[in-house]
Amino acid sequence: MKTILIVDDKKMLRETLIDYLGEAKYAYYEAESGEEALDKVRENQIDLVLLDVNLPGIDGTRTLKLIKKIKPEIPVIGLTGELTIDVRNELIRSGAVDVHAKSAIYEKLLPAIDKALEGTIEATVLNENLDLVATAEKLMKENRWEESAIYLKEAGLEEELAGNNEKAKELLQEAVHRFERAGRSGKAKQLRDLLEDM
Repeated sequence: MKTILIVDDKKMLRETLIDYLGEAKYAYYEAESGEEALDKVRENQIDLVLLDVNLPGIDGTRTLKLIKKIKPEIPVIGLTGELTIDVRNELIRSGAVDVHAKSAIYEKLLPAIDKALEGTIEATVLNENLDLVATAEKLMKENRWEESAIYLKEAGLEEELAGNNEKAKELLQEAVHRFERAGRSGKAKQLRDLLEDM
C-alpha cells in the first residue's frame, strides 16, 4: 500500500482529503506545518506528498525545496487556495510534479496521484511565450475549469495592454464563465467588476 503525506495546517482539509482518497487504497501521515512535514519525510517511508503552499513557519515552497534535498525521489503535488501562473511556476521550479487549486482538486487529484506514483507526470514551467488561450483550452478539456479561467484572464489582460479591448473583453467574459463553472464566484465577481470598468 502506498503512503501519502498530507501537509496542511487545517485539520478539516486533511481529514476531507483522506475521506476522499479512501483508506483502502492508501495509508497516510499528516503534518500541519513544514517543520512537521520534514520530520515525517526523514523518519518514514513516504511515496507521495500533498503539500499546501500557505503554511505556518516554513512556507510550502521552502518545505518543498527541503523535501527534495532530503528525499529527491518523492513526488510532491502542490495545493493552493490562490492558484496563479506565478505560484504554479514557483512550485514547479522548486520540484513539484503538479499543482492544483484547492477549490477544484477533487475531480483531478486521483489521476494526478496515480500519474505521480507511476512517475508518468511531467510538469513544465510556463514560459513568457506560452500560448495562454491554447493552454486554457487544453485545461478546459481536462475539466480544470479554474486553472483554465486563470489563463484566459491573463490572456485578456495582455490583450487589454496591447489595446485590443474587444478581444480582451471576449476573453475576460469567458474567464468569468469558467470561474463560475469552477464554483469560484468571488473570482468571477472580481472579473465582472473589472469588465464593467473597461
